[in-house]
Amino acid sequence: MIRIPLGIKEELKKPLGELHRDFTAIKKLSKTHRIIAVGDVCTLGLLAMGIRPHLAVFDYRFMRHALDDGMISILRLNFRKPVQYTNPPGMLSGKLLADAPKLIRHGGGVLIKGEEDLTALAFIKNGSKREIVVYGQPHEGLVVVRPDEKIKKKIEGWLSAALALGHKIKRHESE
Repeated sequence: MIRIPLGIKEELKKPLGELHRDFTAIKKLSKTHRIIAVGDVCTLGLLAMGIRPHLAVFDYRFMRHALDDGMISILRLNFRKPVQYTNPPGMLSGKLLADAPKLIRHGGGVLIKGEEDLTALAFIKNGSKREIVVYGQPHEGLVVVRPDEKIKKKIEGWLSAALALGHKIKRHESE
């Protein structure tokens, strides 16, 4: 597990890509790109607009509250056998990060036990020009991220900093 430091979490509160108020641009992009949706309501909104994400990441929760049974049923109907990962709040699963290229290749559903927000980093870092990553920005709209070299380098820097800080903490604890 990679613990994401508070300073990086503050940076992540800002959109990593283009902010959209509706699905119009995403519908257009879905004709030329594979959509990776991170978040339950984002995924449900795309499905409601007739856009089936190539890969959908969800945890059956929205803003830390359980989804209603109808919403969960829609996700289960559309993603019958999701791959499952544990990803605690404030962290990024090293296993999910390592598996992200394979998950992108195969598509489907990813069910997170914990919190899915930070998993977007794994998919942006490993996405290609064929994909766009879409996630919700609370109370603002949807963020569309094109996984280009600039954003990938930024994420690699954040993850390297998080890992370095984690190693310092572990060394300090063992002294």
